[in-house]
Amino acid sequence: MEKKDFGRLENLCQSRFMETGSCFHVCSQENHPVLFHNKEEFKAAMDIVAFAAFLFPDIHIFTFEIMDNHFHFALSGKEERVRSFIKTLVSKLESNPALAAAKIDIRNLSFKLFPIDNLNSLRNVIAYINRNGAVVDPYENVFTYKWGANRFFFNREARLRFESCRTSLTSRQKRNLFHSDLLAKGGNVHVLDGYVSPLCYCHISDAEALFRTSRHYFYCVSRNVEASMEIAKSIGESIYYTDDDLFAHISSVCSKKYNGHSVSTLSKEAKIELAKELHFDFNARNKQISRLLKMELRVISALFPE
Repeated sequence: MEKKDFGRLENLCQSRFMETGSCFHVCSQENHPVLFHNKEEFKAAMDIVAFAAFLFPDIHIFTFEIMDNHFHFALSGKEERVRSFIKTLVSKLESNPALAAAKIDIRNLSFKLFPIDNLNSLRNVIAYINRNGAVVDPYENVFTYKWGANRFFFNREARLRFESCRTSLTSRQKRNLFHSDLLAKGGNVHVLDGYVSPLCYCHISDAEALFRTSRHYFYCVSRNVEASMEIAKSIGESIYYTDDDLFAHISSVCSKKYNGHSVSTLSKEAKIELAKELHFDFNARNKQISRLLKMELRVISALFPE
């Protein structure tokens, strides 16, 4: 990308960010008991997010993901309206018959709002949320994890499939689905894969417009490990990284701090410094550190007894 194109696109992104209003990273606590145990319970949660989103059209959800015991949202709106949105979400989760087994735990859900005050922070939060499911489950990626808006980002095929395969609901079907009459006559409610599609209520195109290009987005999702780590620290989450994630970070450190040396040529002192960073900042496991830094496991275990 030529420098003038980079500047032009970045200025466009900045302008769009300035138009978004107040933005927040909204999440519930990570150490909560498991809420959703199977596909049917996840589907119920997805429909409840849709219900709350339709009731609060002034809340613009850029993306979200539902984990088995917590939620993440990147959204914009007035703070008091965001809090009302969350209150409605929890109330509907608690009253949904498909989630009766988790009623007590749902009642104790606690959400925090973290203000986002600049474009790069919003980009990083969107990327953090969209890769969350893939970080937790090594068999998933940003295009396969179903319980959120992540797989629709820069994915033309997913959108075409939605247009060709979606099912529109009747008023009676809406009442049955949401256990409410509030959306029976309104709401652009379309079902795909057994639940209301996020394409009906998430502002994904607006979120995509905050990135210069699709390549820029994929860099943020797959390579910008440092930004992900900083967000996890700021919200108090303990997330784990794949070998590929950590290798990308190690390569960056070697290039910037150790004059382009490869791991195999680093001094013992440099490797120990890197090992400490991986352990304390990235929650890397001992065997993982041993593999990545080509150090004996007994040395790593002496540094970080398990």
